[in-house]
Amino acid sequence: MEIDEHEEEVRKTLSSLSENGILKSRESSRIEFKESYNGGNLSKYAKTMAAYANHCGGYIIFGVKDKPRTIVGLKNDNFENLKQEELSEFLNTLFAPAIDWCCGTFTLNLPSLDNSVTVNTVKIGWIYTYEANSKPIIAQKSKDKIVDGDVFYRYRARSEKIKCAEMHRIIEDRVTKEREGLLRFLESIRKGGVANLGIVNYSNGRITTPYGVDVAVERKLITQILRKAKFIKEGSFNETEGIPVLKVTGNIDLAEEVPVPDGDPNVTHPYIQKQLAEKLGIKTNDLYALISFLHMKGDRRFHLEISTSKSGKVQKFSDYALQFLRKKLEELQDYPEEFDKIRKAYKEQCNKKRSS
Repeated sequence: MEIDEHEEEVRKTLSSLSENGILKSRESSRIEFKESYNGGNLSKYAKTMAAYANHCGGYIIFGVKDKPRTIVGLKNDNFENLKQEELSEFLNTLFAPAIDWCCGTFTLNLPSLDNSVTVNTVKIGWIYTYEANSKPIIAQKSKDKIVDGDVFYRYRARSEKIKCAEMHRIIEDRVTKEREGLLRFLESIRKGGVANLGIVNYSNGRITTPYGVDVAVERKLITQILRKAKFIKEGSFNETEGIPVLKVTGNIDLAEEVPVPDGDPNVTHPYIQKQLAEKLGIKTNDLYALISFLHMKGDRRFHLEISTSKSGKVQKFSDYALQFLRKKLEELQDYPEEFDKIRKAYKEQCNKKRSS
């Protein structure tokens, strides 16, 4: 759904009032009301958003009082001053996999209760959380009343720790999706008429050949081959005739070969963004665009956010981040039009954040 469609959905939820101004819509498995937005309650919002992601998505609507259930609107600019990148980083630090969400505000005209021509205009804020493609969303650290390993689920109008039946359903759905994906993959092979096909099993380092012989390969050797191969992520780069490539439609996880740095953050992550740009020989805006496109923030292999004071924070990056970006820039040299697309997407993202 687009932003306008979400706004329409929220307006629809708030459209029906009783004669005394009580909102007829109630909180549900997809709706939660908040009288105001408070940056100190991020953990509570995160818990609800994780529950929505593990269920079927839903809205947190700001500007609705609970008792009595009336539309009061936002009283300050706290919600409009919400920095989306900071909330995303907070969510990604607290939960994994990443939670997909969007937000917006709009003004709403409320009719007077005494049948006069006076109209009360209020501002409403909303956050929509999408249903997760990869469930369950799991807490990866403890904070406030959230404990490492918690899985939350939406039960009617409450966000609670998941019960056995719902967890079992999530696992069954995941297995079903994987099975269906494998069947679609095999069907595409059948339609393509591929006869001599070998399958590499990275988890055990074996290659199954079409001749009934399984070949064992040292796992580290497979990793080295994958690193040296030229990857073209589907939908990101255009293939060029004559260039031999290994086309990968999913993600290959080499995380075990890249240990997360541990120790003094100033040693493990020595570079601020300006220094990183200078070492790569690119503009800082191009660096910001690449970091955003490659989702490097929040991944401790690449990035750490260090608090320098109560209100000050600095973004630090590791040597591995420098090597990783250097390699990506080498790949992009052959595809300048793709780098232009990355820059354009980042610029549009920044403009959207400023206007929201």
